[in-house]
Amino acid sequence: MSQNEQAKNEEKVNFSDKLSQFLVKFRFLFLGIILALLVAVALVLVISSTSTKKVEKGLTEIDSITYELSEARSVLKDAELSAKESALFDRAKTVADANTKGVVAVRAKMLMAEIAFAKADYSNACQYWLDAVNADSKAYTAGICYYQCGVCSEEMGDLDSAVKYLQTAADTENFVAAPRALFNIGRIEETRGKMDKAAEAYKKLAEAFPNDGWTSLAKTRLLNLEINGKL
Repeated sequence: MSQNEQAKNEEKVNFSDKLSQFLVKFRFLFLGIILALLVAVALVLVISSTSTKKVEKGLTEIDSITYELSEARSVLKDAELSAKESALFDRAKTVADANTKGVVAVRAKMLMAEIAFAKADYSNACQYWLDAVNADSKAYTAGICYYQCGVCSEEMGDLDSAVKYLQTAADTENFVAAPRALFNIGRIEETRGKMDKAAEAYKKLAEAFPNDGWTSLAKTRLLNLEINGKL
């Protein structure tokens, strides 16, 4: 065996010995790190499982409340219906209080808003719909909530807010009722005598959604405004 080969073998032996000594010396540290990682993974799995069960429980309760509300409205009237709606509202609020973010919170807040709206409590209904948006601003329901706030604001006579919320709804990505929101902006602007603003909304609708049914109505309104010399 040459001296070079012997030297290389000695280096390998020395490295192997040093590595073995290092591993033995710090074996408890490595074991602790491994155990910590295992505990962390187990904790993540437990939290994930718990979170999933919480979501499932919340959605089940919301579905139950929604069903009972539908049933109550088909058989109850006046004071009895109002009392049942209030009880169901409280149940939805309990779910919302336990879930501040995510799909459960969104559905609970929207259900609360719907019940408040049915009772003509438009101010609180609007706030609950906004709370639903805050629970998940990326959810497809955001446009619906803004639209409903526009409806509530119009019911309260706050037309500035109504236009603002309807425009926000129309600008929300993938909001399927955007044409209707734009048409309602034009209609509201007409009712308060802002014909230029009304025409602007109608034209925006026609440009963005040329084949929509609401566009046909918008064009009719534009023609009417022109014939009557309001533009």
